[in-house]
This record gives sequence, C-alpha cells and structure tokens, in this order.
Amino acid sequence: MGRLLNGKRIVVTGAAQGIGAALAEGFAGMGAKVVLSDVADPEPAAQRVRDQGGEALGVKADVTELADCERMVAAAEKAFGGLDGLVNNAALFATLPIAMQDEIEPELWDRVMAVNVKGPWLCSRAAVPAMVRAGGGSIVMIATNRIFHGFPGMLHYDASKGAVLAMTRSLIRELGSKNIRVNTVAPGLTMSEGVLAREGIAERAPEIAASRSLARNQVPEDLVGPCAFFLSDQAGFVTGQSLGVDGGGVIH
Repeated sequence: MGRLLNGKRIVVTGAAQGIGAALAEGFAGMGAKVVLSDVADPEPAAQRVRDQGGEALGVKADVTELADCERMVAAAEKAFGGLDGLVNNAALFATLPIAMQDEIEPELWDRVMAVNVKGPWLCSRAAVPAMVRAGGGSIVMIATNRIFHGFPGMLHYDASKGAVLAMTRSLIRELGSKNIRVNTVAPGLTMSEGVLAREGIAERAPEIAASRSLARNQVPEDLVGPCAFFLSDQAGFVTGQSLGVDGGGVIH
C-alpha cells in the first residue's frame, strides 16, 4: 500500500498522540498530506511527520466548537488546496474512570457526549463543503468493538460510540449524492500512550492479548491500513460499513 493515498488531503482529529498521531504518520507514508488536529498541541506530532519527509500541518482545535472545526478545515484548504478525507478520531476514553451506570456524574456524561458525538458531527459538518468543492471525499468514524459486545463500566463511552455508528448510517443517506462516503472502524482496546497510563492495563496486557483470535495486544499502527482503505479510491463504492479491527476479539 506504498502510495495508496497519494495526493489525498486528510484531516485527523485527536492527533497529538496515540491512534491519531499513528494514523497521520501512516497516511503521510502512503503519500497523503495530513492535518493533525487536537485540543492539545499537535505541532510536535506534525513535526515528526515532516521529519520523516511527509507533508503535515498542526492545527489546535476543539471539536466541540463549530468555529474551531471550520477553522481546521479552512487551514487544510489553505495549506493543501482542498480536503479529501476526515478521520473523526478525537474522543474521551483513556482518562475516563470505570463507573457503573448509577455512578456516572451527569456532567461527565454530557462532556463525553459533547466530545465523542457532537465532535464528529461538527467536524463532518465543517468538512462537507470543502469535500464538495474537491468533488467528493471520505469520512471515517472511529468507534469501538465494545458496542458489538456489551461491556459493563463505561456506559457513557459505549453509548457515545454507538451513536457514532448510527451517525455513519444516517450520514450516507444525506451525503451520497455529494459523492461523500462515510464508514466506521471499530478498534479493540489499543495500547496507546493514554491507555497504557491507565491503572492496571500493563498488568492485564497478557490477559487482553489472550482473549483475541490473533493473540497479541493491539497497537495504534493496526488502525492505519483499515482507515487508509476507506479513505482511498480503492473503497470508492464502499459506504455505510463498519469494520471491526480487534484481532478477532469480537465477531460481528
């Protein structure tokens, strides 16, 4: 897949570290021009892409604010002349405490929904006009395999990612006529920096790996190829689909 994304102009949200940073770096290696966006400073991650010979721009933005999302898209158009792809990766997860449904504070529930549901909507809303100007495009939603399995302890997160899958299925009906595709990638628990910082994860890593058909731990780079496929012209007639990327942890 050396140049699968040659010339594609792609925004990745939540790209200061973890999955988002790995996606941006991987896409650049396939020939894409990438905008790394995050509420934290994404410039160090963007510089790493440039150090490897890729074209990258860092844009600090809050996905819960429409003006920030529009500024992010405008920066992509100004820097690279257009926008072909968006990966809605930004989400609250790694810092969320395990809590049963009656232990979740309503304020935290609202914050999770703002970032994990409102964020992908606003980013997609901001991106669509730019994609129309480019002649079409591809949006990739990042969900989780938890929504196909049913796990206790993170109802706010699971509900938000279930909404992302529903959003994908509705958006294709609105955006198909504009030649914009929308698909979902559903990872398993991925050993990003944030996840590894959670208490007990490192100790449970062998157990987590053993639960998969492909018995190893998932890393951010495992998401690069599947997302790149959906963003590429090779998936030009693929829309509204969900792809589990979890080593066979959940079969759906």
